[in-house]
Amino acid sequence: MFEILIILITTFISTILSSMSGGGASIINLPVFLALGLPFPVATSIQKISATFWVVPAAYNFLRGRKVDWTFLIVFSLIGLIGAYIGVIVAINVNQRYLEMGIGWVIVFLVIYTYFQKKLGLKEEGKKYSLYRKIIAYPFAILLGFYESIFGAGNAILLSIISFYTRGFDFIDALGYYYAVVFLWLLLASILFIHGGYYNLYLTIPAVIGSSAGGYIGSKYARYRGNKFIKLMFMVIGGVLGVKLIIGL
Repeated sequence: MFEILIILITTFISTILSSMSGGGASIINLPVFLALGLPFPVATSIQKISATFWVVPAAYNFLRGRKVDWTFLIVFSLIGLIGAYIGVIVAINVNQRYLEMGIGWVIVFLVIYTYFQKKLGLKEEGKKYSLYRKIIAYPFAILLGFYESIFGAGNAILLSIISFYTRGFDFIDALGYYYAVVFLWLLLASILFIHGGYYNLYLTIPAVIGSSAGGYIGSKYARYRGNKFIKLMFMVIGGVLGVKLIIGL
């Protein structure tokens, strides 16, 4: 019962923060899951399964009432499945520490860059983007799908920067598209982990309940507060996330 309560509270809080900023609930959840004695693949499985349930409502909250580029959303998501599949294999067999450090440095750089780009992501760009500029976003789907299956923390930050410069998205768009495209990646990762025997139904249920509630509330509130609030959360939570990944706390 104690474990259920801990997971319920942890996933609720972590997903509220994550859904408002894209900072990644796993940065909070995984250390707690591991502290409860769960093997890394099982802890990752619980994280991915629970995330599958909250990303769609979060995507809806951010994109509701906005024009959706379904071609970009679907193609980017399908290409990312390649990376997601490879990521599950790596998550089961490879030490994660080196990957975490590399991603940590990237996130810190992006947070600093965002801070100095005062207008970045605060409004949708109405101008037309060239076909070439739009296409260069797609190869990143493999990288993001790969990382999503392993850890996922900070992935929305990477997609946000990519989409700012290839699609003209603002922060509301970027988070909405991120939560929409990762659904298939998370679903595939969840299926593969379960098929491999890496799951714990007893602890997954409270994780799903906590994260679903947190994801809905956080995304609803962030959409209400707007781009400036999301950018602030993006920098604060992203900065903490990047440093945490680098030093390994």
